[in-house]
Amino acid sequence: MFLVSIKKALAVGFLVCTFVELSVARDIPVGTGKNHDFTLTCKVGNFTGVIEGTAGRHFQTGKWVHTKRYKITRINGQSGGNKANVNLSAGKAPNLDRGNMVYSPDRMIQDGKWHDLNLVRQNLAVGNARVEAFYEFIFNKSGPDPRCWTEAIRF
Repeated sequence: MFLVSIKKALAVGFLVCTFVELSVARDIPVGTGKNHDFTLTCKVGNFTGVIEGTAGRHFQTGKWVHTKRYKITRINGQSGGNKANVNLSAGKAPNLDRGNMVYSPDRMIQDGKWHDLNLVRQNLAVGNARVEAFYEFIFNKSGPDPRCWTEAIRF
């Protein structure tokens, strides 16, 4: 019985530590009527994805995040088509399940140039409730498509 209690305590301790580590996000200053521009990046293998957007807080409808544009760069001669994806996950913090997704079309271009992208999540939280948002890049190449997640922003 004592051994079972120790195992349960260790399991709970591990879950608490994992939870804290996974919910680390960069705080950005957003107030009522005060927007904040951000840039987020992720890299996997020979692909790099960069996203630019704005987060804000409307006095009536709450917090929102808007994607402006993206850039996907292939390096080291990486081949691949132009069917990548850039997906936005935003929800009440901590947003650990990576849910509440807004998906891009399956045709994001991987040419190293900036391209417009309109992904929006709004009415996310009101008052002092916190929101976390981050992006998933799924790069396009023959075989399995590599993917990565940007760091999270919290506002």
